[in-house]
Amino acid sequence: MRAARLSGGPYLLLFLLVLCGAAAVGSLAVGTPAAGALPARPSFVVIQTDDETLDELYTAFEAFPGAPALRAMPHTLDEIAKRGATFTRYYVSYSLCCPSRVTLLTGRYAHNHNVRGNVQPNGGYLGFRSRVAWSHNIATWLQGAGYRTIHIGKFLNGYGDAPYSTGKTVPPGWDAWHTVLHADTQHFFYGYEMNNDGTIEGPFGDSGTWEPREYGERDDPGCPTAPLNGKPCYYETDTFNRQAVEELAATSPEQPFYMQVDYTAPHGDFRRPAGPEPPPRYYEWFDGAPYPHSRREGFDEGNASDKPSFIRQAPPLTPQEIHTYHVYYDKVLASLRGVDDGVGEIIAELGALHRLRDTYVIFTSDNGFFFGEHRLTGGKFLAYEPSTHLPLLIRGPGIKANTKTGEIAANIDIAPTVLELAGVRPDERIDGRSLFPYAHDNRLRTRRPILFESFVQTNDVEENGGGAPSSPPPDEGSGPVYQRPATTSAKRAGAHASIVAPPRNYEGIRLGPYKYIEWPDGEKELYDINKDPNELNNIVRRPNFFPIRAFLAHQLERLEDCSGAECRQPAPKFPLTRAQQARLKREKERERREKEREHKHRH
Repeated sequence: MRAARLSGGPYLLLFLLVLCGAAAVGSLAVGTPAAGALPARPSFVVIQTDDETLDELYTAFEAFPGAPALRAMPHTLDEIAKRGATFTRYYVSYSLCCPSRVTLLTGRYAHNHNVRGNVQPNGGYLGFRSRVAWSHNIATWLQGAGYRTIHIGKFLNGYGDAPYSTGKTVPPGWDAWHTVLHADTQHFFYGYEMNNDGTIEGPFGDSGTWEPREYGERDDPGCPTAPLNGKPCYYETDTFNRQAVEELAATSPEQPFYMQVDYTAPHGDFRRPAGPEPPPRYYEWFDGAPYPHSRREGFDEGNASDKPSFIRQAPPLTPQEIHTYHVYYDKVLASLRGVDDGVGEIIAELGALHRLRDTYVIFTSDNGFFFGEHRLTGGKFLAYEPSTHLPLLIRGPGIKANTKTGEIAANIDIAPTVLELAGVRPDERIDGRSLFPYAHDNRLRTRRPILFESFVQTNDVEENGGGAPSSPPPDEGSGPVYQRPATTSAKRAGAHASIVAPPRNYEGIRLGPYKYIEWPDGEKELYDINKDPNELNNIVRRPNFFPIRAFLAHQLERLEDCSGAECRQPAPKFPLTRAQQARLKREKERERREKEREHKHRH
């Protein structure tokens, strides 16, 4: 990776990596602070939500005119974003739970770590266990360097699901392990089981039954601190929050740590009403909050003639679907308030332990979700903005408060960022690069492209990950009618509702203002995200952009099988569009004529 340059004088390097390390992680950019300005052994907290979109992070809802705005995630915005850096153009390369999470752990694209889907045995937890990533990831690397490593929450799809996993195994690299079982097949917020440091415990609470799809009992609204009914508090997010604080307190003050908190929220839980189960204290706080996007912004897109055939053929949303996913969205926001409480508790505990100033806190999501954009109600999988353009916030030493950077970043960059700041070299090639230089100085820019890829059609993506069926019965207006998880044969049959984002293979690239996507059937899409952030106007067939299309197709071909440093190489400058070429030609012709007139005048 080329070192980025700053105008205005020389800058010191944070530290120098040996040639081997530079090849694996990528050297620090010029412009980072001197070595003495940062802690020698910083600690890290990585917080990852499940299915959270960029819109949800910033939602502020007024229940009635003049009412104070209810923010979905006030602690996250105030304690991380305002105290650190926001990456405004952060993407996941593969918008699906398990491949995305393994990319965060390894710093590698899915075509390199080779965990290409959610479903076992080739994808999911067993796919991870049977590949190099099992013993070569951020946890094993940091643990080997003396870090205390802590995992809390959801791990990978299929963990604890028979016959491939008993849920009794603690993967290599983790010193403390508090991980929920059956997170993918159940998504319970009550009645879940956990592996706590090798011991399976639970169920915690009552998950109820598939019919009538109700939890047996919910926490008292006074939970987690003061339940009025005197009963234990079991709400899953609150359990994760408590465990995170306890593990921070249990870490020796002299030992650096890496803690990863993987929340189930705001993923839906297959219980009434639609969406995830919120904490009782926030249960109705966001009822009535509007959809994140209006019809002008692509909700139930009216003219889909420029989209791929599977979207062109999708019918408009029905009133029932609109209502169901409106409820879903409101419950998402309420569930995120519980996550946000955890963010506040973690930050407060770090402060109480006098470890906040030496700790980097990173907040992100594994993938997004569709709420009616492009007629897609539910699901992710696809490369459109609601699914791939996600939150990334980082606070910590050397990062100025309340800064934003437009440098394009991706989940391949999380692991190398942590490793570089920890001074730890991986023993496998990494595709991403450290984001610290861009968080430290938001003026830095490069031309490194990001690859989008999907392999879901070859990996039996779980049917219940997509969303609600397209036509729930009339008496089920309060929520989608989820059935038991489908059998493998049913999944292979591709029984998905047409409006739910379907699992499709594709390849794409994000570079500069453009996003370019290629589909296996030959269809293509090109968007200028700066001018068209909602991707309403596919410009791939406009002759003016043919040079851009050809350029991006060439860069995509370079990236699709890239590995290591090759993935980090910057792209050349964009070619001129046809309009720019014509304008340049006219300007040159005008200059030529002016020179001729000047020559005649002189003679």
